[in-house]
Amino acid sequence: MHTLLGRTIGATLACVAFYFLTERLLGPVVWLFLAVVMGLAFNRIVIDVVAAMSWQFKSLRLKSLGGTHYKFQSFNVTILEDESHCRWIATDLVRKIVGQLASDQALATIFPSGHQYLGKDKKGYLRDDALVEHLANATTPQAIKFKNWAQRNIAYPANKTRERLGIKLAAPTSDPDE
Repeated sequence: MHTLLGRTIGATLACVAFYFLTERLLGPVVWLFLAVVMGLAFNRIVIDVVAAMSWQFKSLRLKSLGGTHYKFQSFNVTILEDESHCRWIATDLVRKIVGQLASDQALATIFPSGHQYLGKDKKGYLRDDALVEHLANATTPQAIKFKNWAQRNIAYPANKTRERLGIKLAAPTSDPDE
């Protein structure tokens, strides 16, 4: 913002200096040349202001989705993140994308720490590392693509954040009470 203010002041001073230096030489014709100088001096400033306003409006519109909205192929993927920076993905959505996935009861047995029922409707959710671990043995091309996408876009960034903050998680297959 400071550079924009500085550029505006600089452009204004340049136009004023141009006017006073050429007004006696050119007389009333100076206004034609001044219009050209003002157009050249202020066009980029106006473009930058409009672009900045556009970005601000876009960020305000998307603020409610901040950090939760992802897209895999044509699927809109909503991710929940808890205070431990674990990212959780709904199992019913994974079933839509992958095709075959174990039932929520089986996932809760396989991944005691990596599966939870969340939300007001108590839907099943898999933690990022449990999802990647479960899809590690996937054989269908769609499941492999989704596993790679989830590992790159969901699990890896969450893991890096946990490492940076020093958060240690229990393995998804371990008992949560341990």
